[in-house]
Amino acid sequence: MAELIVLGGAEEIGANSMYFELEGTGIIVDAGLHPRHRDARAFPDLDALAFKPLDILAITHAHTDHLSGLPYVLRRFPHLRTLMTHATRDLSHIMLHNSGRLLKTDISSWFTNSVLEFYTREQIELLRQSFEPLEYAQPILVRGYSGRADVKITYHWSGHILGSAGIELECGGIRLMHTGDVQFDSQRSIREARLPRTHFDVLVTEATNCAVDKLAGTAGEMRRLASFINRVTSANGSVLIPCFALGKQQELLVILNELMLKGAIPRLPIFTGGMGVKINKVYDQYCYTEPFRRPGFEISDIPQEQLRFEELFTSLYMKHPSIVVAPSGMMNKGTLSFALATQWITKPNFGIAFVGYQDPETPGSQLLNSQPNVAFDLAGRTVKRSCQIERVRFSAHASLGSIVDYITDVRPNTLVIVQGETDACEMLALCVRERLPKTRIIIPAQGVAYDVSLSANDNGFGSDIAGSAVKSDVIHPR
Repeated sequence: MAELIVLGGAEEIGANSMYFELEGTGIIVDAGLHPRHRDARAFPDLDALAFKPLDILAITHAHTDHLSGLPYVLRRFPHLRTLMTHATRDLSHIMLHNSGRLLKTDISSWFTNSVLEFYTREQIELLRQSFEPLEYAQPILVRGYSGRADVKITYHWSGHILGSAGIELECGGIRLMHTGDVQFDSQRSIREARLPRTHFDVLVTEATNCAVDKLAGTAGEMRRLASFINRVTSANGSVLIPCFALGKQQELLVILNELMLKGAIPRLPIFTGGMGVKINKVYDQYCYTEPFRRPGFEISDIPQEQLRFEELFTSLYMKHPSIVVAPSGMMNKGTLSFALATQWITKPNFGIAFVGYQDPETPGSQLLNSQPNVAFDLAGRTVKRSCQIERVRFSAHASLGSIVDYITDVRPNTLVIVQGETDACEMLALCVRERLPKTRIIIPAQGVAYDVSLSANDNGFGSDIAGSAVKSDVIHPR
């Protein structure tokens, strides 16, 4: 018997979390914090687990939407054996401390202090001591409580960020793969995923990029970024790049360094700050042991100037062409990138380059979609911008084509599609249906239990799709 319940991340980029029950052993994969919601939807839906066996909490990687609900989950279920890679464990205290600071102000009106008590600095340090690090491609056998079935768990490099992993579960003759966030193409800093391409009975995959038929190539996007930087700095302006501190900042620093070494852009001062500086040091610690493109290359080898709060609006970049890489990637209010953007938008010769996903309700999206010298709302204030804006995409998530190719190689009996907007999930389902008409496809609803030990034929699902609509052969509750 194999059952799954989505606790967060169903048809959205949310508080990603999923529950599996395999022959009586309960496993939660990921415990995310929603990037936008600050009410009960901020955390995984633990009420859906009433009377369910609970044994393991397995984390795929350290991004907030996969990790930062962990203290909330462990307060409710403190007995869970918590698994992750070595690098994710070393990144976890940086990410969880940052989440704790945010939650003290963002969420206090919705949750009592007792609910959030595991987010104190002391509790996070205690929790981290209990995290069990696993090696890649080295299976372990985990026994559930009360004599339930054993589960073989194997972590596989997923090519998303440092420490990221897809998780393979095997129990009772059923083989299941959860890709986590995955990238099947090499990035400039790290190498592509190494997930097994053998048959799995059940495959759970993300669909973040699957609404787009084809993503722009990295080389072309690097040229566009270089052109924008040259245009702005030749007019004596500076470029602000709002950037996620984990993964995206390190990738971007490698890209900027490459562009400077090739002479594609001038050798400009690069300013970095916030928790990204601490994360850079963790990356450097693993430069020989993780699948980096250039083994031994350290992010600290790239010349960087420090962003200082006391000089935020008077530093060199306000007077001399520079590049400022500042968190957060979506320019949330109260962050370095938001504060700097309030100054940037008043300067016609300055520029802002967006390099990552922008939630439609964030200041980053509001600014990205604004028009020059036209009033718009920025985090509750009516403003106008005169600075230049550019959109460049360096994605750490797999393209639609590469995910479909992987699914075709795996040929799962059941495919479960999560972590993507509705149109992305449906596009992936349609593409897979064309190649694998006998595969049962589930686009799950949150909180609903699905028996994934059954094949398509067991459930009587056909293989017809008309036009662009996902029909009844895809399980897609509304």
